[in-house]
Amino acid sequence: MAFFGTDGIRGIAGQDLTARTAFALGNALVRTKRGARIVLGRDTRVSSDMLALALAAGAAAGGGIVLDGGVLPTAAVSFFVRREGADYGVVVSASHNPPEYNGLKVFGADGRKLADEEEGKLERLFGKDLFAPSLHSGRRVPLRERNGYADYLVSCCGVPLAGKTFVLDCANGAAGAFAPRVFRRLGARVVALNCRADGRHVNENCGALHPNRMRRAVVAAGADAGFCYDGDADRLIAADEEGKLVDGDKLLYIFARERKARGKLPHDLAVGTAHTNTGAERALAACGIALARTDVGDKYVAAYMAKSGAAVGGEQSGHLILADLAATGDGILASVVLAGLTAREKLSALANVRLLPQYNVSVKVKDKTRVLGNEEVRAEIERAQAAAGVERLVVRASGTEPVIRVFAEAERMRTARAAAERVRAAIAAREE
Repeated sequence: MAFFGTDGIRGIAGQDLTARTAFALGNALVRTKRGARIVLGRDTRVSSDMLALALAAGAAAGGGIVLDGGVLPTAAVSFFVRREGADYGVVVSASHNPPEYNGLKVFGADGRKLADEEEGKLERLFGKDLFAPSLHSGRRVPLRERNGYADYLVSCCGVPLAGKTFVLDCANGAAGAFAPRVFRRLGARVVALNCRADGRHVNENCGALHPNRMRRAVVAAGADAGFCYDGDADRLIAADEEGKLVDGDKLLYIFARERKARGKLPHDLAVGTAHTNTGAERALAACGIALARTDVGDKYVAAYMAKSGAAVGGEQSGHLILADLAATGDGILASVVLAGLTAREKLSALANVRLLPQYNVSVKVKDKTRVLGNEEVRAEIERAQAAAGVERLVVRASGTEPVIRVFAEAERMRTARAAAERVRAAIAAREE
């Protein structure tokens, strides 16, 4: 049985993802490295305590040391792994998924998510529990100086934000404990939305997947910008001073262009994914910046960046990696840096990029591998890709849900929609 998807282990807590799985993962980490030190963080979901305690028990049973940071954004766990010289970091979060879901994301000692091969090695150890002698059991201890992450975020802005106003939608998740405080420390006026910590409303009609309330609040407050995070705050979706959305593709363009202007963009290279908008690619090219594409998934972006030496990478969904500041995607960090840029130029001007229309649709299936291997489906995909006006077509299995995702891009929305719906219908016909 495969446990890991494109972003850790994910599922409905208590059904697809249980305390047994969390225990097995904690214990497997200690089997991989005897006496491992593991930084542990979680978002606000109701099930996060249950899974975090089970993981800590599995690690401690095998003789590992768990440094428990409580509610932390995903990027904070990566930060503390490196600061503490720990062997691993684990985040209990289902990121952008609804509150009944949860997940387990694992970081290595370098603060980056584990490669597929490393995750496979851990999976093979599930069910082969290691129990240390009673006097050599591990411990669960509080993470020291937990506020060090907030201090670091403040240091990354570069300029004071006095006189600026920002709307922050914290998705009722981990960002609520950090983002408003960081922006206020920088001198900004903050309109904070969705900071509930009861764990029952994470991502519910709010945050990066539902930015409309944030957009309206920006206009109502006369704010300089608005920032939406997701449950574990590793994504950022912004709105400019007019309430217009600034997605991950535009943010990738903004950060790459700004770093090139400062001579801080190695190889004049930015890293995106198969979904990165061709409009952003063209805008980058006009600035003398090449775009490299990876599979969808921020860990693949991060791996390519590490291999190529690229300084900026990201996904359309809002995962932005600024390699000189962090080893993984950090929505709060990206928003702090972006807020600093608005001190010199309005966000609407910074994000002046024409994006091509894109159409996305998902199809729920029983067997993703079987559907994608079906000859009739593959033939329909080829015909849709070859249709006049279609710029790009991407069909892939979700790494976190039982669905096939279909993405089409064209100069006109109706062309993109027709191509994607053609494939969707072919997939749906196989499920009937």
